[in-house]
Amino acid sequence: MIRRSPFLLLGICLPSLAVGNPLAQSQQLLVVLSDGFDAPRGTLYRFERRQSSSSLVRVGSPLPVWLGRSGLGWRSDPGAPIPPVEGPVKREGDGRSPAGILPIGEMWGYAPAAPGGVKLPYHQATAQDRCVDDVASPSYNQIVRESAAPSWKSAEHMKMPTDHYKYLVVLGYNLPKARPGAGSCIFLHVAPPPQGGTAGCTALFEKDLVDVLRWLDPKRTPVIVQLPKQTLTSAIKAWQLPTELAQLANTP
Repeated sequence: MIRRSPFLLLGICLPSLAVGNPLAQSQQLLVVLSDGFDAPRGTLYRFERRQSSSSLVRVGSPLPVWLGRSGLGWRSDPGAPIPPVEGPVKREGDGRSPAGILPIGEMWGYAPAAPGGVKLPYHQATAQDRCVDDVASPSYNQIVRESAAPSWKSAEHMKMPTDHYKYLVVLGYNLPKARPGAGSCIFLHVAPPPQGGTAGCTALFEKDLVDVLRWLDPKRTPVIVQLPKQTLTSAIKAWQLPTELAQLANTP
């Protein structure tokens, strides 16, 4: 029997982003900027506001992140906004993290419970849990429980022999109805030593990730924005992003 994650099937915890201003309801924002589409590293910034009509204020210190080994590519999943500038497009297996605006969903991890202070919905991963990356499978981009006769030829183990998925958050990419080939299993997860580019996720030092997880609050509709820094100004204009983000355009 296949057990599917209710988040991935039903869109639970995936906020509905308003057309015209995709961050209109969000009170918490993660912003990841890289030095270019092909850069496998970037910097994460946190912003928050007391209510949706307030100005965004930066929180905490910038944090180093590791992106896809090939860098970033514009979202190609259903509902993706028109890219503000030309650039590579995210595809399955291309080693690029999706560039754009993504909802922040549920958390998975190896332990029976999330670290103290974490408010995101939590699932403990077992040795049978998989995230399906086979584009021909009806379970593509779903987290499922492996069965005796799986419907896929390839899938990621949610409980790995390394600490990469010790803590992870599902990012709302190519969900809830997946477009075959647009990319799958996009997470915010741990970057264990010796760190390095990912297959398409965004990774942080374990301590930094736990700090971010404790800060995130699903009641505040958190989202993540990932962009090459040189596209930030164009994205703010094209997608009507908060103008407070412009301050990051000239950060070193």
